[in-house]
Amino acid sequence: MNIYNKVYFVLLFITLISYLGGFGKKPRYVRMVILLMILWFFTSAVAIYLVKYGGLTNNLFVFHISTPLEYVILSMLFRDVIVNKAIKRIILLSVPFFVALSVLFSVFIQPVDTNNSNIIIIESVILVFISLFFLREILLLQQVTVLHRFPMFWICVGILFYYTGNLVIEGMLNYMIRQSMELARRTYRFGYIFKYLLFILFIIGAFCSKSPRLLTKKEQ
Repeated sequence: MNIYNKVYFVLLFITLISYLGGFGKKPRYVRMVILLMILWFFTSAVAIYLVKYGGLTNNLFVFHISTPLEYVILSMLFRDVIVNKAIKRIILLSVPFFVALSVLFSVFIQPVDTNNSNIIIIESVILVFISLFFLREILLLQQVTVLHRFPMFWICVGILFYYTGNLVIEGMLNYMIRQSMELARRTYRFGYIFKYLLFILFIIGAFCSKSPRLLTKKEQ
């Protein structure tokens, strides 16, 4: 395991422990974050195991499975915290659509032995827009009295930065693979910066407020 993956797993575990801590029933956004960390852990662990110990040279099918699951979790996270009923409905309807689209892309456009960059780009665009809408909503509706002590603010900013980075990197990755594998590897490693930033912002979100509940005027 290289140094990039070691740092990745350390930050992932710190994030997971940060949200697992405490007692009592956890808010829904916390449960979604925990599910996301568990999904990312198993996805990365299985992908590394298959190459290092399973004798496979191609583990990309793992990401074809994890990407729609990742979208489902994040969609449910935002659906719970967004106030606008129309957007909540659109997010809910987008889940089966995105899952079906992922299957179609994996079967007909980018097979399971290739990088599923197209579906990752679509996912990233949707999540960037949802993140921006949520940030706009909490500012316009003045749901939060102290923004930097609002856990979902940090979580949303982390998601926004991560999927913006994903959008740029995945948009270039397949082209770079065709041009230079070494350049593609460097570009992929650059993406770890956005992963680390996401974990750090999630950790800040876990500790920014002493209360385990969202600091909003309206209970979700």
